[in-house]
Amino acid sequence: MSIVEMTNAAIDKRMKTEYPHLLYPAAMRAKITRAAAGQYNLKILDDTGAVDDRFPEIPNVKSDQAFEAGDTVAILLMYGQLDPYIVGKVVS
Repeated sequence: MSIVEMTNAAIDKRMKTEYPHLLYPAAMRAKITRAAAGQYNLKILDDTGAVDDRFPEIPNVKSDQAFEAGDTVAILLMYGQLDPYIVGKVVS
């Protein structure tokens, strides 16, 4: 293994363990799969609007905004955390 490959492997490992939020966009679209009493289950969408299977469904995301199952919303991953915050409904 060359020094470049070793360096890249070390950087990749550190990114995954210490900075996982940098591996994902800070803002994404998500489909609401369940809506109940201000809590929502979300499926992350890719840039084409299809469900992104790399992400599991995210349960119990709270919001004071009202949405229905099937709505597409914009979400943020704030301050390097991997917990989504619903910004609002995506209108297309």
